[in-house]
Amino acid sequence: MYQSANLEFVVNQSIWFEGEAKFADVILPACTNFERVDISEWAGLGGYGHHGQQQLNHRVIVFQAPAIAPLGESKSDFWIFNEISKRLGLANYFSEGVNEIDWVKRLFEASDLRQRMSWKKFIRRGYFVVPAEKEKLRAPVSFRWFWENRKKDVPEAQPLPSDYTGEYLRGLQTQSGKLEFECNSLKRFNDPERPPIVKYEPSWEGPHSGERFVRYPLQMLTPHSKYSFHTQGDGKDSFLLNIEDHRVKVDGYYYWIVRMNVQDAAERGIKKHCSGQGPQRSRRRDLRRPCRPSGCRAASVTAMNPRRSTNPWASPGKSVDRGGCLNLLTPERSQTKSTHALAGANALVEIAPWDGRIEHIAAAFATTQPAPKAKRAPKIPPALVPAK
Repeated sequence: MYQSANLEFVVNQSIWFEGEAKFADVILPACTNFERVDISEWAGLGGYGHHGQQQLNHRVIVFQAPAIAPLGESKSDFWIFNEISKRLGLANYFSEGVNEIDWVKRLFEASDLRQRMSWKKFIRRGYFVVPAEKEKLRAPVSFRWFWENRKKDVPEAQPLPSDYTGEYLRGLQTQSGKLEFECNSLKRFNDPERPPIVKYEPSWEGPHSGERFVRYPLQMLTPHSKYSFHTQGDGKDSFLLNIEDHRVKVDGYYYWIVRMNVQDAAERGIKKHCSGQGPQRSRRRDLRRPCRPSGCRAASVTAMNPRRSTNPWASPGKSVDRGGCLNLLTPERSQTKSTHALAGANALVEIAPWDGRIEHIAAAFATTQPAPKAKRAPKIPPALVPAK
């Protein structure tokens, strides 16, 4: 979208100067949760899963008192939205005439937490451990309702009310009305790429890919790192950077590493923490990551921990990415022609010793669709332009 002339202006609201913040025309600097007041549930999944918590097996409601004042020119999300609303003449509708701490108190009073402790005690203590539910109030066991021929009584959001063909909450909404090991809808669809029984199907990029495999003989795997979780849990500028299995400092920059078979590395003249680059294909880009030869990797297999934030050396799309974003290496196609399933785990790559060039090398293989022509060059902050 950044290459389209239809995109006139980009506003980004971020805590760290990374990812898409670098391509914005205006950046609204948001402060962290350590610099603003809030109320939340410790380790809650935030809507990704029903009654889901990370790190804990119980619920804890916390009062987030700011540890420090917002650093620099950063502001809270509430302050930013309210200031924008003022300029639109809508501030009273947005804030309803109260400030952030008042909103926190509103949420407190809207819950049944106020029946357990007072507002003053809550902000003084800072947390409340939610007692375990009584057994008769706990969520029922999944599919017991189906076994006992009752209406569905578990809290999952699927299927939606409109998906029921008969009585609401009655029965499984499969075409057979039963648990299906062989999917009836896929049998009727009759798509050779989507068999009705789950089975192994070779990837379109692998040892059987002919000339493509000759030029790019390494199968890229993308296992999750044990030290970070996506961009939001990356531990920016923390002690995690000192863990060698996580990142390696090369020329003043902390790089994600790539692991490859010892023999594969030796054949390419790659030693420990040698900066590799690859692959070089149409509509895909070159990455720079230090390599770690490992006896734990099978031949022709390389493993790179996922990284979704880009950091182009110079012009985006035309230069090597040192942020290690693996989405730049994976194919853009779906798993099948009739679906929109992500195919991010299927990619052939090649790795070579770093030659010092920062421009993206032209690819030898074309994809099914031509690359779009750039109509609007994203603005590149001066900090990203390498010194001559």
